[in-house]
Amino acid sequence: MGRMSELVEGYIAYKRSLGYKILTEAHALRRFARFADGNHPGEPLSSGLALAWVGSFGEPSDWYRARLYETVRTFSRYACIADEGSTMLPKGRGRCHGMSDPYIYGDDEIVALMEALSGLHSPDGLRAESAPAMCGLMRSCGLRPSECARLAVGDYDSAMGCIDVVATKFNRSRRVPLSDSAAAHVESHLSRIPAGHAGAPMFPTTGGRPFGVRALEYAWKVTRDVLLPEGTPTWDRRPPRPYDVRHTFATRTLEGWLASGADVDAMMPRLSAYLGHQKLADTYWYLSATDGLLGTASDMFGDYVRGGGQHE
Repeated sequence: MGRMSELVEGYIAYKRSLGYKILTEAHALRRFARFADGNHPGEPLSSGLALAWVGSFGEPSDWYRARLYETVRTFSRYACIADEGSTMLPKGRGRCHGMSDPYIYGDDEIVALMEALSGLHSPDGLRAESAPAMCGLMRSCGLRPSECARLAVGDYDSAMGCIDVVATKFNRSRRVPLSDSAAAHVESHLSRIPAGHAGAPMFPTTGGRPFGVRALEYAWKVTRDVLLPEGTPTWDRRPPRPYDVRHTFATRTLEGWLASGADVDAMMPRLSAYLGHQKLADTYWYLSATDGLLGTASDMFGDYVRGGGQHE
């Protein structure tokens, strides 16, 4: 194993010992290590080496270039301590962080998308059964797509109407209570799949394999155009993703609380725990300024101003 590969594997082991999964980051860094050890054997980490690797990708987008560089820059904080000669990379000039506006689905759009997903090519019927069931479950309880993909049959407690999400982000687990309709949705799905043991995937695809996140993203890619307005041939924004369903759950939950007059400040910690967040700030990240929320905020501000005027 070359110098850079040893460093990268040490970094990955260190991060995972802290509870991070870093799957995408690990894949990118291993590609970087293979490039470094193959083309610059024994060379310590430097800006020049990182830029040479980024340049080896031909002509990717500016965002992708910035993302590749930032991945190595984050790794350099570890490398400059663990390896003599390696240096901490300076901050790049490209923009690769920040959240693009998520797509907030209407409930009618979720129904339309589920219908389209049920029409996917599926030799044994499992793909077309599991894809819409995953979409419905994510909308009903805000699971991450990766959490949904890893669920096993035994993770559903039919007596309690709960799903156990085991060893997810930061190696945390949580129990997610379902509404009566969501529990019925899960039980109906389980009755239509071959589930011979508790460890079998709750959402199998062709051949009984687990329905992975990449497969779910592809299923979305080939069906999401049913959400385009009539007469619109292409998306003029980032197309809807499976992960946007989690954003939708958080935003629509807040809308519902405001409409019912609930104490939102008191309820937010519950939403945060339900979504599996460590910090309340992480939950606010999922909220989007929909027309409904903006309208409610405007009405509340109007009530506040009118109330203040009466007091004066």
